[in-house]
Amino acid sequence: MTTIQDRLYFFSGSADLPPGAGVHERAADAARYAELAEVRHWRRMLSNFWPAEFTLGRHTYRTVEHAFQAAKTALVDPVLAERFALASDTELARGDGAAARRHRKLVLLDEVQLRRWDACKDEVMRDAMRAKFGRHEALRAVLLATRPAQLWHGTGRGRPPARIHILEAIRDELSR
Repeated sequence: MTTIQDRLYFFSGSADLPPGAGVHERAADAARYAELAEVRHWRRMLSNFWPAEFTLGRHTYRTVEHAFQAAKTALVDPVLAERFALASDTELARGDGAAARRHRKLVLLDEVQLRRWDACKDEVMRDAMRAKFGRHEALRAVLLATRPAQLWHGTGRGRPPARIHILEAIRDELSR
């Protein structure tokens, strides 16, 4: 007999619904997620766009998306990449994750830089997520409360959702 694993979906604009009540979700036992259901906007908190300051390397960022885009930009122009960090006091650094995402093409990567980015981007994402959830107890509690569900990120209309294995792995690390 095959069991279907619980699935929870999230994105930066997620509706504030109980676990299992979202589109495409499955929660075999809703009581398992009672703690999560008590948290307003828990889905948005899982998003890379959720504002939650954390330090990664020498810089403090407002969102995971800021850190991610800064790392990519730094491959071309490290000085320009600092605009994503809060210490720069730029409008970009103070903005939300969507603002950071809109600046993802602040620089264009050549073929060599693109290969370097492809080789390191998962590690950058993992490190930024670890820093975010490691620093904020409330966010860590939300992530741990998703256990044991698969975590899926809605990527927009017309595109299939993506399972976020990195976030599941961080949850597993934090639960030990």
